[in-house]
Amino acid sequence: MELKYYIILGIFSALVIILKNQNEDDSVKIERKKVVREKSRIMLQKFKNSEDINHPISDSIIKLLENYHVHENPGKVLTNKEIASIEDKLNLRLPKSYKIFLKYFGDGGDWIFTQYIDSIQKGGFYKTYDYHNQLKNFVYLEAEKIKTSTLLRLMVEDSNGGAWCWLTHEDKKDNEWAIAYFMEGKLYYKVENFIEWLNVVASNNEVIRFYDKEEKLGLG
Repeated sequence: MELKYYIILGIFSALVIILKNQNEDDSVKIERKKVVREKSRIMLQKFKNSEDINHPISDSIIKLLENYHVHENPGKVLTNKEIASIEDKLNLRLPKSYKIFLKYFGDGGDWIFTQYIDSIQKGGFYKTYDYHNQLKNFVYLEAEKIKTSTLLRLMVEDSNGGAWCWLTHEDKKDNEWAIAYFMEGKLYYKVENFIEWLNVVASNNEVIRFYDKEEKLGLG
């Protein structure tokens, strides 16, 4: 009888410890969520008080900030000085819409809703696309022949094996170049600009799957 009592007591004590640890873990998670939500509230307020709130990309930025807690590892926001330093390395000016994204949301992230976006500050800004030396001097977007050296990557490579690239050879106001998807030596699905691209992200869609509805690229 004594042995049985000690076994029951041991099981009970173990359950108490497990529940205590679980409650502590839950408390830590709740506290982290509070911190993230407060951070997003401050970031959202800063954006709403800025002159950039009237830019066409603002609705998408607001949606991203309102759901900041669901994104995985969003990058830090960049200052004007940091952005200017990146532009100097590139020897070109980035799209105004993208700079607003960097300043008020952050420098990419592992998953922004369901979309991966590279950190431009950490090296995603190399102008020549030489991944596995796949590209020659030119790449085709349907019948359009484009110099490889004019592509500027928004990401090195996504989970589908492709990458969205700006077409910097275009002459656009505020450098709002079109974006196209590179995969297996060709460009596909020309999106008007980063404003349109981020609007798809903000609607909780992976951009390439949003445009490749007929599954021409065989993404599965």
